[in-house]
Amino acid sequence: MAKTPVPRRTQAERRTETRARILEAAVNELKQKGYAGFRVDKVASAAKVSKGAQTHHFPTKESLVLAALQNLYGATSEASTKLINSLKPTDDVLDALMKDSARFYLGPNFMIAVSLLNLGNHEPELRQKVRAMSRKHRLPIEKAWLDALIRSGLLEEQARTVLNITQSIYRGMIMRRYLRDDPEYTRFTVEQWARIARAFMDLNIRRV
Repeated sequence: MAKTPVPRRTQAERRTETRARILEAAVNELKQKGYAGFRVDKVASAAKVSKGAQTHHFPTKESLVLAALQNLYGATSEASTKLINSLKPTDDVLDALMKDSARFYLGPNFMIAVSLLNLGNHEPELRQKVRAMSRKHRLPIEKAWLDALIRSGLLEEQARTVLNITQSIYRGMIMRRYLRDDPEYTRFTVEQWARIARAFMDLNIRRV
């Protein structure tokens, strides 16, 4: 019995696959070495593509770094949106918010964004582009979480209090990691804030 021939990939499919490999390698390079240690040639080697092929997709270091960050932001924004849209009236909104905040702020994309935002005056245009990308992706997610907290029974000011403090806590954790990676500190802080926030929400939801 003759084997069915495997269809050859189209040029567009090969281009998409090559681009995906390059972006994955770029993300890994940024995770491991940050922007300061980022090397374009290392990305090409890890992606198993020629330098010319990589340059065809991403002509400059900046374009490659921004595309990698965009890839990460897109994935986390999609995951956050899916989680928010799946919430039911009986679900624990605070628990969902804290898990989503941990996934984003303690994940690789925020660390990479922070390293790019700390470039100072060396590459101001890149820093501005990263800031604009962060706002584009994160502000809609913050608004969606605010709406979810309001739907749970909080007034807008109360919902904003819970959202802002929750995100500030997780942002603070990632900055603390630059000084000391302390899992016990993280666990204690998360547990205490969850207890305080839940008491605040229970008290105010009963008054609505």
